Amino acid sequence: MPYRLRKSDKSLAGALRRIACEQIDRARAAAARPGDNPEGIHEARARCKKLRGLIRLVRPAFDGFDTENAAFRDAARALERLRAGGAGRETLDRLALARPEGLDPEALAAIRADFAAEAAALPHLATDRAADIATFDAILGAARARVAGWRLSARGFAPARKGVQKTCAQGRRGLERARATHAPEAFHDWRKPVKYHWYHAQLLRPIKPARIDPRRALAQRLGEILGHHHDLHDMRAHLAQGAFAPGAVAAMQAPIAAELARLEAEALRLGERLHAEEPDALARRWERWWRDWRDR
Repeated sequence: MPYRLRKSDKSLAGALRRIACEQIDRARAAAARPGDNPEGIHEARARCKKLRGLIRLVRPAFDGFDTENAAFRDAARALERLRAGGAGRETLDRLALARPEGLDPEALAAIRADFAAEAAALPHLATDRAADIATFDAILGAARARVAGWRLSARGFAPARKGVQKTCAQGRRGLERARATHAPEAFHDWRKPVKYHWYHAQLLRPIKPARIDPRRALAQRLGEILGHHHDLHDMRAHLAQGAFAPGAVAAMQAPIAAELARLEAEALRLGERLHAEEPDALARRWERWWRDWRDR
């Protein structure tokens, strides 16, 4: 089922419980697929992030937030090493598609071969894999058993209004810090509220699709750019520490720097658009849309 509210939901709390159960069930099924299953592992981890976004929407009125947020975070971490080895190659492939000035095809090929060799050397014992998936499943199974008891301390749209306002305010502060410092950590921290706002726009899309869809697409694109920025910084640090050919690493520095600068400029441009409106005004407008939607 789609990750969004439905008219048939009798309350926001009811929608919260329904969507949580759907996401938990799909995450467990994805992780349990046979074989190496990289797509399923990626999907399972992504659904944990969606679950964290879901409960963050109502955090001000959800006493169980800290417990459940930790559970969904720990579940995703249980699958981390099953994703090991692929991130560096994916980042390298995106760099190749971006084709920054000075990118040396021979250096790129050499680094990619080193990443492939590094991934092949990682242990992938079946017993370790089974244990990691069992841990993941147990954490989510326990969380699902608690969902029936989830309650919100406020009625109507108030919990979501406060959640949207809080996340947008965090995003605004993230933009300001990234713009002022240009520090990698600032861009990484900014990505978190941007991603959560994207999830909230997905969840609330039915209340005003024509108005929320452009904002949802903007938050998604900004989140992707900030994610690529973080991955590229991580890859550069890994190249400096790993057993890679020094000449190839040296040849990669200028194109990596050029791509980082491009991503930063694009992120700041999109961030100005996403965070232009006061968070409280945006959240209250969305509340009016919700009321109109419920009354139709």
